[in-house]
Amino acid sequence: MKIRSIRSIYYPLTIPRPERLRRWVRKIGYGQADVVARGKVSAVQYLLPAPSPGTAGKRIAFATDFHYGGTPRDRELAALATEHIRTFRPDVLCLGGDLAADAVELDVLPELLEQFRDCAPVRLAIPGNWERGKTWLAADYWQRLYGASGICYLCNSGVECGEFYFYGCDELMNGDPRLPERWPAGRFPVLLVHRPDTAIALDSLRALDPVLLILCGHTHGGQVRFPLFGPLYASSRYGCRLDYGLFERHGAGTRMIVSSGIGNRSLRFRFRCRREVVLIEFT
Repeated sequence: MKIRSIRSIYYPLTIPRPERLRRWVRKIGYGQADVVARGKVSAVQYLLPAPSPGTAGKRIAFATDFHYGGTPRDRELAALATEHIRTFRPDVLCLGGDLAADAVELDVLPELLEQFRDCAPVRLAIPGNWERGKTWLAADYWQRLYGASGICYLCNSGVECGEFYFYGCDELMNGDPRLPERWPAGRFPVLLVHRPDTAIALDSLRALDPVLLILCGHTHGGQVRFPLFGPLYASSRYGCRLDYGLFERHGAGTRMIVSSGIGNRSLRFRFRCRREVVLIEFT
């Protein structure tokens, strides 16, 4: 399949495009999300209309932003997240990037990845900014790391899974995100990007029209939230407009889910902002 660089459409990608942001409207916010399990790590479920009879009942689990360092707290949060995923019994598990923390802690990542081995028949992962920022690593480092645990690493590449086509983009800030020249016929595309800003950057012309669903994280839900007010800050060029929730694109009907993820990094704590895994079922 031919791949085209989105940079040929406009460059640089990181310049905010508010006219593209206006195409998206939030349908479910932080307070409206269906939290089906609560605790140190919660489970949030989204029921989406199946695009075909064959996709009805299919399940996707999405977990992102572990920032895993192997501490006792990190191990506890990872165990709780995988417990939710196993209980849900998804057909596909997607890991949304920022698996890693500091470079000195990279050697503990296999113990996290092994926990996902029996979570789903198909397991996929994409890079986050904490992975792509470690530019001194070998080009195939992450592919080998994930592959050792039976996880398919997608970086400007895709894989067919039944009637779905999962495509994972490179990271926006330190990478070169690209879209396929053509989406596979007869498949429903699910796009994995680390941050919602990438989806806005890629939303040029009609490039995203065929996409059924976009999954992303990075914002941590703002990490510090206040009742009625919401987050003080989100890691996005668009402020808190894309901090969390289910968004829908005008016209094409493409949906985007932004998760608050599992871990911390910019701040060492969360305040009234849940850690979560996302459970998606097509009904």
